Amino acid sequence: MLLFAGVLLCAALGCANKRKDLAAIRDTYAAGKYEETVLLCDRTLRGGVEDGEVYYFCGMSLLALGRDPEAHDRFERALRADSALSGGITGHLIDKAEDARARGAIGRAARLARTAAEFDGEAPVGSLKYLVAGSYFEDKDWKAAARWYAEAIAEYPDTDAAESAYFNLAACLSAVGDSSSAIEALEKQLSEYPRGTLASRAGWTLANLLYDKARSDFIRGDYETAVRGARRVIDTARHTVMIQKAGFLLGESYERMGDFDSAYEQYRAIAGEDDNAPGGIAERARAKIRALRDAGLR
Repeated sequence: MLLFAGVLLCAALGCANKRKDLAAIRDTYAAGKYEETVLLCDRTLRGGVEDGEVYYFCGMSLLALGRDPEAHDRFERALRADSALSGGITGHLIDKAEDARARGAIGRAARLARTAAEFDGEAPVGSLKYLVAGSYFEDKDWKAAARWYAEAIAEYPDTDAAESAYFNLAACLSAVGDSSSAIEALEKQLSEYPRGTLASRAGWTLANLLYDKARSDFIRGDYETAVRGARRVIDTARHTVMIQKAGFLLGESYERMGDFDSAYEQYRAIAGEDDNAPGGIAERARAKIRALRDAGLR
Protein backbone atom coordinates (compact mmCIF):
# COMPACT_ATOMS: atom_id res chain seq x y z
CA MET A 1 0.00 0.00 0.00
CA LEU A 2 2.83 2.36 0.88
CA LEU A 3 4.57 1.51 -2.40
CA PHE A 4 1.41 2.31 -4.35
CA ALA A 5 1.06 5.63 -2.56
CA GLY A 6 4.67 6.42 -3.38
CA VAL A 7 4.05 5.77 -7.07
CA LEU A 8 1.03 8.06 -7.02
CA LEU A 9 3.04 10.78 -5.27
CA CYS A 10 5.84 10.56 -7.87
CA ALA A 11 3.33 10.73 -10.70
CA ALA A 12 1.69 13.75 -9.16
CA LEU A 13 5.04 15.47 -8.69
CA GLY A 14 5.96 14.60 -12.27
CA CYS A 15 2.74 16.13 -13.60
CA ALA A 16 3.26 19.21 -11.43
CA ASN A 17 6.81 19.65 -12.73
CA LYS A 18 5.61 19.17 -16.30
CA ARG A 19 2.93 21.83 -15.87
CA LYS A 20 5.50 24.15 -14.30
CA ASP A 21 7.95 23.60 -17.15
CA LEU A 22 5.28 24.15 -19.79
CA ALA A 23 4.10 27.33 -18.09
CA ALA A 24 7.67 28.66 -18.08
CA ILE A 25 8.12 27.72 -21.74
CA ARG A 26 4.87 29.42 -22.77
CA ASP A 27 5.69 32.58 -20.84
CA THR A 28 9.23 32.78 -22.22
CA TYR A 29 8.01 32.25 -25.78
CA ALA A 30 5.28 34.88 -25.36
CA ALA A 31 7.93 37.33 -24.20
CA GLY A 32 9.83 36.81 -27.45
CA LYS A 33 12.81 35.22 -25.71
CA TYR A 34 13.30 32.55 -28.34
CA GLU A 35 16.85 31.49 -27.49
CA GLU A 36 15.84 31.03 -23.87
CA THR A 37 12.72 29.13 -24.92
CA VAL A 38 14.82 26.67 -26.93
CA LEU A 39 17.07 26.10 -23.90
CA LEU A 40 14.07 25.53 -21.62
CA CYS A 41 12.53 23.10 -24.10
CA ASP A 42 15.78 21.17 -24.46
CA ARG A 43 16.20 20.95 -20.70
CA THR A 44 12.62 19.72 -20.30
CA LEU A 45 13.07 17.10 -23.00
CA ARG A 46 16.34 15.92 -21.46
CA GLY A 47 14.40 15.48 -18.23
CA GLY A 48 12.36 12.77 -19.90
CA VAL A 49 9.26 14.80 -20.75
CA GLU A 50 8.18 13.69 -24.25
CA ASP A 51 5.41 16.18 -24.83
CA GLY A 52 4.11 17.47 -28.17
CA GLU A 53 3.64 20.97 -26.82
CA VAL A 54 7.27 21.21 -25.75
CA TYR A 55 8.40 20.23 -29.26
CA TYR A 56 5.87 22.68 -30.65
CA PHE A 57 7.22 25.69 -28.77
CA CYS A 58 10.77 24.61 -29.48
CA GLY A 59 9.96 24.49 -33.20
CA MET A 60 8.20 27.85 -33.10
CA SER A 61 11.20 29.44 -31.38
CA LEU A 62 13.69 27.91 -33.82
CA LEU A 63 11.56 29.17 -36.70
CA ALA A 64 11.59 32.68 -35.25
CA LEU A 65 15.38 32.43 -35.03
CA GLY A 66 15.62 31.41 -38.70
CA ARG A 67 16.82 27.91 -37.86
CA ASP A 68 14.33 26.29 -40.22
CA PRO A 69 15.75 22.73 -40.57
CA GLU A 70 15.86 22.33 -36.78
CA ALA A 71 12.34 23.73 -36.53
CA HIS A 72 11.16 21.21 -39.12
CA ASP A 73 12.58 18.38 -37.03
CA ARG A 74 10.88 19.62 -33.83
CA PHE A 75 7.56 20.04 -35.62
CA GLU A 76 7.76 16.48 -36.91
CA ARG A 77 8.34 15.26 -33.36
CA ALA A 78 5.48 17.41 -32.09
CA LEU A 79 3.09 15.89 -34.60
CA ARG A 80 4.19 12.37 -33.77
CA ALA A 81 3.42 13.10 -30.12
CA ASP A 82 0.17 14.97 -30.74
CA SER A 83 -1.43 15.15 -34.21
CA ALA A 84 -3.90 17.77 -32.92
CA LEU A 85 -1.07 20.31 -33.17
CA SER A 86 -1.15 20.09 -36.98
CA GLY A 87 -3.40 23.10 -37.55
CA GLY A 88 -1.31 25.40 -35.38
CA ILE A 89 1.96 24.30 -36.94
CA THR A 90 0.87 24.51 -40.58
CA GLY A 91 -0.92 27.81 -39.99
CA HIS A 92 2.20 29.34 -38.48
CA LEU A 93 4.39 28.00 -41.29
CA ILE A 94 2.06 29.52 -43.88
CA ASP A 95 2.06 32.87 -42.07
CA LYS A 96 5.86 32.82 -41.98
CA ALA A 97 5.97 31.88 -45.67
CA GLU A 98 3.72 34.81 -46.55
CA ASP A 99 5.94 37.16 -44.55
CA ALA A 100 9.05 35.81 -46.27
CA ARG A 101 7.50 36.26 -49.71
CA ALA A 102 6.49 39.84 -48.88
CA ARG A 103 10.11 40.56 -47.89
CA GLY A 104 11.42 39.04 -51.11
CA ALA A 105 12.86 35.94 -49.42
CA ILE A 106 11.31 33.66 -52.04
CA GLY A 107 13.53 30.66 -51.32
CA ARG A 108 12.57 30.58 -47.66
CA ALA A 109 8.92 31.20 -48.47
CA ALA A 110 8.94 28.21 -50.80
CA ARG A 111 10.57 25.94 -48.22
CA LEU A 112 8.16 26.94 -45.46
CA ALA A 113 5.08 26.57 -47.66
CA ARG A 114 6.26 23.16 -48.87
CA THR A 115 6.87 22.04 -45.28
CA ALA A 116 3.33 23.07 -44.37
CA ALA A 117 1.96 21.16 -47.35
CA GLU A 118 3.98 18.05 -46.46
CA PHE A 119 2.71 18.13 -42.89
CA ASP A 120 -0.88 18.55 -44.06
CA GLY A 121 -1.92 17.86 -47.65
CA GLU A 122 -5.00 20.03 -47.14
CA ALA A 123 -3.10 23.00 -45.70
CA PRO A 124 -4.49 26.29 -47.10
CA VAL A 125 -1.29 27.47 -48.76
CA GLY A 126 -3.19 29.64 -51.26
CA SER A 127 -1.16 31.27 -54.00
CA LEU A 128 1.97 29.94 -52.32
CA LYS A 129 1.19 26.84 -54.37
CA TYR A 130 3.28 28.39 -57.13
CA LEU A 131 6.29 28.38 -54.81
CA VAL A 132 5.59 24.85 -53.60
CA ALA A 133 5.47 23.72 -57.23
CA GLY A 134 8.73 25.52 -57.95
CA SER A 135 10.40 23.81 -55.00
CA TYR A 136 9.47 20.37 -56.33
CA PHE A 137 10.52 21.46 -59.83
CA GLU A 138 14.00 22.38 -58.56
CA ASP A 139 14.23 18.94 -56.96
CA LYS A 140 13.22 17.34 -60.30
CA ASP A 141 10.21 15.73 -58.65
CA TRP A 142 8.25 16.12 -61.88
CA LYS A 143 5.07 14.39 -60.77
CA ALA A 144 4.67 16.44 -57.59
CA ALA A 145 5.63 19.68 -59.37
CA ALA A 146 3.09 19.02 -62.14
CA ARG A 147 0.33 18.48 -59.59
CA TRP A 148 1.11 21.71 -57.73
CA TYR A 149 1.53 23.78 -60.90
CA ALA A 150 -1.81 22.52 -62.23
CA GLU A 151 -3.57 23.38 -58.97
CA ALA A 152 -1.93 26.81 -58.74
CA ILE A 153 -2.89 27.75 -62.29
CA ALA A 154 -6.46 26.49 -61.84
CA GLU A 155 -6.98 28.41 -58.60
CA TYR A 156 -4.92 31.55 -59.28
CA PRO A 157 -4.76 32.09 -63.07
CA ASP A 158 -4.60 35.87 -62.95
CA THR A 159 -1.06 36.29 -61.70
CA ASP A 160 2.34 36.99 -63.26
CA ALA A 161 3.52 33.58 -62.06
CA ALA A 162 1.09 31.74 -64.33
CA GLU A 163 3.11 32.11 -67.55
CA SER A 164 6.22 30.43 -66.20
CA ALA A 165 4.01 27.90 -64.41
CA TYR A 166 2.51 26.79 -67.72
CA PHE A 167 5.98 26.45 -69.21
CA ASN A 168 7.33 24.46 -66.26
CA LEU A 169 4.17 22.35 -66.14
CA ALA A 170 4.76 21.38 -69.76
CA ALA A 171 8.36 20.44 -68.92
CA CYS A 172 7.17 18.25 -66.03
CA LEU A 173 4.54 16.52 -68.15
CA SER A 174 7.04 15.93 -70.91
CA ALA A 175 9.53 14.50 -68.41
CA VAL A 176 6.98 11.92 -67.21
CA GLY A 177 6.08 10.98 -70.78
CA ASP A 178 2.76 12.79 -71.12
CA SER A 179 3.55 14.75 -74.28
CA SER A 180 -0.12 15.29 -75.19
CA SER A 181 -0.79 17.12 -71.91
CA ALA A 182 2.50 19.01 -72.28
CA ILE A 183 1.35 20.21 -75.69
CA GLU A 184 -1.97 21.36 -74.20
CA ALA A 185 -0.15 23.30 -71.47
CA LEU A 186 2.05 25.11 -73.99
CA GLU A 187 -0.88 25.90 -76.25
CA LYS A 188 -2.72 27.36 -73.27
CA GLN A 189 0.34 29.40 -72.33
CA LEU A 190 0.68 30.84 -75.82
CA SER A 191 -3.04 31.56 -75.92
CA GLU A 192 -2.95 33.44 -72.61
CA TYR A 193 0.48 35.06 -73.07
CA PRO A 194 1.12 35.41 -76.83
CA ARG A 195 3.66 38.19 -76.19
CA GLY A 196 4.95 36.94 -72.87
CA THR A 197 8.60 36.73 -71.93
CA LEU A 198 8.55 32.96 -72.48
CA ALA A 199 6.49 32.98 -75.67
CA SER A 200 9.44 32.32 -77.99
CA ARG A 201 10.75 29.42 -75.91
CA ALA A 202 7.26 28.01 -75.56
CA GLY A 203 6.70 28.17 -79.31
CA TRP A 204 9.97 26.37 -80.03
CA THR A 205 9.24 23.71 -77.40
CA LEU A 206 5.70 23.24 -78.68
CA ALA A 207 6.89 22.83 -82.27
CA ASN A 208 9.42 20.21 -81.17
CA LEU A 209 6.84 18.27 -79.17
CA LEU A 210 4.42 18.35 -82.07
CA TYR A 211 7.12 17.22 -84.46
CA ASP A 212 8.21 14.36 -82.19
CA LYS A 213 4.62 13.21 -81.91
CA ALA A 214 4.10 13.37 -85.68
CA ARG A 215 7.36 11.49 -86.22
CA SER A 216 6.23 8.79 -83.78
CA ASP A 217 2.93 8.47 -85.68
CA PHE A 218 4.90 8.09 -88.92
CA ILE A 219 7.13 5.38 -87.46
CA ARG A 220 4.04 3.52 -86.25
CA GLY A 221 2.64 3.62 -89.77
CA ASP A 222 -0.21 6.01 -88.95
CA TYR A 223 0.52 8.26 -91.92
CA GLU A 224 -2.75 10.21 -91.92
CA THR A 225 -2.19 11.25 -88.31
CA ALA A 226 1.42 12.07 -89.16
CA VAL A 227 0.20 14.35 -91.97
CA ARG A 228 -2.09 16.22 -89.61
CA GLY A 229 0.69 16.49 -87.03
CA ALA A 230 3.26 17.74 -89.55
CA ARG A 231 0.84 20.38 -90.87
CA ARG A 232 0.21 21.47 -87.30
CA VAL A 233 3.96 21.95 -86.82
CA ILE A 234 4.17 24.06 -89.98
CA ASP A 235 1.25 26.20 -88.79
CA THR A 236 2.80 26.61 -85.33
CA ALA A 237 6.55 26.89 -85.92
CA ARG A 238 8.29 30.20 -86.44
CA HIS A 239 11.70 28.71 -87.21
CA THR A 240 12.82 27.74 -90.71
CA VAL A 241 14.63 24.62 -89.50
CA MET A 242 11.53 23.20 -87.85
CA ILE A 243 9.31 24.10 -90.80
CA GLN A 244 11.73 22.31 -93.15
CA LYS A 245 11.80 19.21 -90.93
CA ALA A 246 8.01 19.12 -90.73
CA GLY A 247 7.70 19.65 -94.50
CA PHE A 248 10.04 16.73 -95.19
CA LEU A 249 8.07 14.51 -92.79
CA LEU A 250 4.90 15.61 -94.57
CA GLY A 251 6.43 14.60 -97.90
CA GLU A 252 7.48 11.21 -96.52
CA SER A 253 4.00 10.62 -95.12
CA TYR A 254 2.36 11.44 -98.46
CA GLU A 255 4.84 9.17 -100.20
CA ARG A 256 3.98 6.23 -97.93
CA MET A 257 0.27 6.92 -98.58
CA GLY A 258 0.85 6.76 -102.32
CA ASP A 259 0.08 10.44 -102.87
CA PHE A 260 3.22 11.08 -104.89
CA ASP A 261 2.07 14.41 -106.33
CA SER A 262 1.65 15.90 -102.84
CA ALA A 263 4.95 14.37 -101.73
CA TYR A 264 6.71 15.86 -104.75
CA GLU A 265 5.31 19.33 -104.00
CA GLN A 266 6.55 19.16 -100.42
CA TYR A 267 10.04 18.05 -101.46
CA ARG A 268 10.19 20.70 -104.18
CA ALA A 269 9.26 23.44 -101.69
CA ILE A 270 12.10 22.35 -99.41
CA ALA A 271 14.65 21.85 -102.21
CA GLY A 272 14.25 25.45 -103.30
CA GLU A 273 15.16 26.82 -99.83
CA ASP A 274 18.57 27.47 -98.35
CA ASP A 275 19.97 24.31 -96.85
CA ASN A 276 20.53 25.54 -93.30
CA ALA A 277 18.93 22.67 -91.44
CA PRO A 278 20.77 19.79 -89.75
CA GLY A 279 21.07 16.68 -91.89
CA GLY A 280 21.01 18.60 -95.17
CA ILE A 281 17.23 18.56 -95.54
CA ALA A 282 17.26 20.47 -98.84
CA GLU A 283 19.70 17.98 -100.35
CA ARG A 284 17.65 15.07 -99.01
CA ALA A 285 14.57 16.63 -100.59
CA ARG A 286 16.40 16.87 -103.96
CA ALA A 287 17.35 13.20 -103.64
CA LYS A 288 13.69 12.35 -103.03
CA ILE A 289 12.68 14.33 -106.13
CA ARG A 290 15.22 12.46 -108.27
CA ALA A 291 14.01 9.12 -106.93
CA LEU A 292 10.38 9.95 -107.76
CA ARG A 293 11.34 11.01 -111.27
CA ASP A 294 13.52 7.96 -111.84
CA ALA A 295 10.64 5.74 -110.74
CA GLY A 296 8.33 7.45 -113.21
CA LEU A 297 6.11 8.72 -110.43
CA ARG A 298 6.53 12.34 -111.61
